[in-house]
Amino acid sequence: MKKLIIFLLILMNLTTVTAVNETPKYKIIASSYKQEDIEEMYEVKDKLIQNYKKWVKGVDDVHQVLADHQKAFNAKYYNGLYTIVLGEGKGKTLEGKLQVSYCTSSKEIHKKSWLASMFS
Repeated sequence: MKKLIIFLLILMNLTTVTAVNETPKYKIIASSYKQEDIEEMYEVKDKLIQNYKKWVKGVDDVHQVLADHQKAFNAKYYNGLYTIVLGEGKGKTLEGKLQVSYCTSSKEIHKKSWLASMFS
């Protein structure tokens, strides 16, 4: 019995849960592969992003906000993924991260220093 408890304690220390701190993601599944359904999928994505910006303004827990607004898009929110199924859900899939600002760059910014330029 003691060996089992020690084994479980060691196992608990090795596992970590990081889903709470991750950026929430969305997944939209179109009804079919028809052009009209794909356009509807992108319209829903635009509405979701606009509403998300309004919902999280001044809120600390964005995961709770998404859980509270599942009925707005007839969606399901589980493990940080906001899933919207349009119609039968047998079409194209669109995925991405839900962010307040999409104006981020992957390029690193280097500041020029007159002191560093003197010695180079």
